[in-house]
Amino acid sequence: MSRTITGLKIREKRRSLGIKQNELAQRVGISPSYLNLIERNKRGIGGALLNAIGRELSLSFDEMDGSAERRLRDQLQSLAEDPQIGADVMADNTIDEVIARYPAWARAAARAYRGFQDADSEVDALTDRLAHDPALAQAVHEMLTEVTALRSTAEILADPREIEPMQRKRFEKIVDEQSAKLARSCAALASYFDHTSEKRRPMSAVEEAEEYLHRNNPAAEIENVAGSLTDLGNNDGLDLETVLSRNTTTPVRFEPDWGRNRRLEAYAMAWAEERVEAGLSPHLTELPEAAANVAKERLTLQLADAVRLPNQRMIFLGSNLNWDIDALTAAMDGDSGLIFRRIAALHRDGAPRAGWISTDASGNTLARGGDLDLLPRTRKLDCPLWPIHRCMVGSSTLVPVDISGTGERIACAMARSDGLIRNMLVFPASQSPNPPSNTMPTRVGSSCRICSHDPCASRREPSVINF
Repeated sequence: MSRTITGLKIREKRRSLGIKQNELAQRVGISPSYLNLIERNKRGIGGALLNAIGRELSLSFDEMDGSAERRLRDQLQSLAEDPQIGADVMADNTIDEVIARYPAWARAAARAYRGFQDADSEVDALTDRLAHDPALAQAVHEMLTEVTALRSTAEILADPREIEPMQRKRFEKIVDEQSAKLARSCAALASYFDHTSEKRRPMSAVEEAEEYLHRNNPAAEIENVAGSLTDLGNNDGLDLETVLSRNTTTPVRFEPDWGRNRRLEAYAMAWAEERVEAGLSPHLTELPEAAANVAKERLTLQLADAVRLPNQRMIFLGSNLNWDIDALTAAMDGDSGLIFRRIAALHRDGAPRAGWISTDASGNTLARGGDLDLLPRTRKLDCPLWPIHRCMVGSSTLVPVDISGTGERIACAMARSDGLIRNMLVFPASQSPNPPSNTMPTRVGSSCRICSHDPCASRREPSVINF
């Protein structure tokens, strides 16, 4: 598959640049017949020749060897095999041709198919809830009961036989009461389905980038790239700041009062940004431009974190300090944000499984990462009972929480030294390091409107999921 895509991409790029086949062959030092075989996918292509052709056509190695298209091909293959929308004429051997000749259309088709899958999953979930949700079943049952009672009363009033005035007034009062109850039930159901339809709104660029990085976890790739820089310093006997300064082409400016950690952070961010721009994760081309830019920013931060606090050192510190957040933060000169992000990123290397969320001082969500399945379904944390809204500088706040619709978790939050940024990790209740003992969980949600915890002293508006 890689060779097939490579040959087609070379041909299409050469044609788009108006370069003749014999001209390109001469530039890279091969015969036109050999280049023709490569473009027709009849011959393989080695690394040196691949790089030479890439330089002439302004294509990166990742673009040339097909790594940027592998995931796209898998998605289109799934589309072709889907019994609902696929067809026998969508032959397997034409997928590579589509990707190479019409890459924008191929990515658009893949995005449309992902949207179709998401919608299909939502329909299945809604169908399942209609069949098994006791609250919804009760609401529907009550509504049908009220409709039946209202119909019976209306039939009595519509009877042509005479009804005593007192009886008529009593039946009219019953109609009024049943109509009011029916209206309340209908309003509750309407609110429920309004909430369901709101979930189908298009995701923002930030949400799409976070979901994409969650589904296609780049942690292993990032740790490998960061490890190559660390190995370089170890082999040459150089400290990290020197290694970064020698391998960063972007000018890095420092304030006079910056200490070593601030300088390292600036160097690491500059170096990481260069690596990401050079094509650290070429599959980001599957995302729209705005979402891809957000994803690049997140990858840059994650790579810079991996350089400043390598995975082996983080796991060593965490194990020896029993994953105590306060002790780990102290070991990194008070950089709590670095500790929170690294724990969330290193679950596969031995750190506790956790979802990470960062907010500003006003409570607005800035970023999320780690295992998003442990966090509330929406990005907003409007509920004031979350510990991230009341944590302090210098010491962590560890609280068991009962998340609406999800269950119990352990949340740990701490404010940055300037108090402007706050970070929180959410662990599974059974896997949290140092869980608080004999403490009742705090009942929290993402917002009052979709929180099932009732009664709640902090509630600001009725919930649409409590009938």
